[in-house]
Amino acid sequence: MSFKDVTFYLACAATWFILLPLFLVGGTTLVSYAVFSELRECLLGRTAKALDKAAARETARRVCLGN
Repeated sequence: MSFKDVTFYLACAATWFILLPLFLVGGTTLVSYAVFSELRECLLGRTAKALDKAAARETARRVCLGN
């Protein structure tokens, strides 16, 4: 087994066992935060804390697209 093969397998293992769970937990946290803030706004009548909803949407769009 060459050094390239070993580093490739270690990188794959790191991705599956370290990075992937972090992304899943982080993504789940963000989605649940968004859902609960929308529910709070609907049920309690409180507005979102973002000053400008268009700016918040544009920021979210940039973050999600990686720009």
